[in-house]
Amino acid sequence: MGGKGFRDVAEALNRLSMLEEQDAVWEIAALFKKVDANCLETLLRIMRMDFGEASRLIGTHLLKRIVSEALAGITLLKQDVAEGLVQSGRLKDVLSRRSSILLEKRLSIDQAYLGMLEACRMSGKSSIASKVKSLTGLLNKASDEEAILIVNMLMGRQKPVDDRLILKALDEAFHGSAAAGFGMMGEEASLKDIYKVALQVVKNAGRAESS
Repeated sequence: MGGKGFRDVAEALNRLSMLEEQDAVWEIAALFKKVDANCLETLLRIMRMDFGEASRLIGTHLLKRIVSEALAGITLLKQDVAEGLVQSGRLKDVLSRRSSILLEKRLSIDQAYLGMLEACRMSGKSSIASKVKSLTGLLNKASDEEAILIVNMLMGRQKPVDDRLILKALDEAFHGSAAAGFGMMGEEASLKDIYKVALQVVKNAGRAESS
């Protein structure tokens, strides 16, 4: 059975920028093989940095403020100091100052996605203070690798994984099943409905969703 943990996702995505394309395809394919089928769509949303309409807030000054205040909350650094360290590429230094890390229970893919979505979704009644509190809790549960990915994504420092790379990785991971999934539609149509294609590929491969 595949896993639901976010740590494998974070470790893989944090490595991607250092890899050549074919190595990146193998890295993503290995990740696809590890995760539960019922986590696949959420995984793809994380990889594509797809938070729906809330995606517009990624990398904005407001979201950077929310992130830096959350980092200040877990490290006792001042907000402007935490933000300055992150902007200068010293996020690991910030995380090394965490006063406590709640790692008793592994962070799941769904928890990570929903936590990031809450941070960048500005509709509804959630105030900035409540978003900071929620993100602080998420970062306190995250390993260093997980926290690095979360912060870089929200601050716009992480690049989304290209859809064509995702399709190549699906083909690598599931071979004939991928071909059958792509056969549902042309390549351009596949790119427009990548979630549907990915789920069909997994279904064809016999990876039924767990209840």
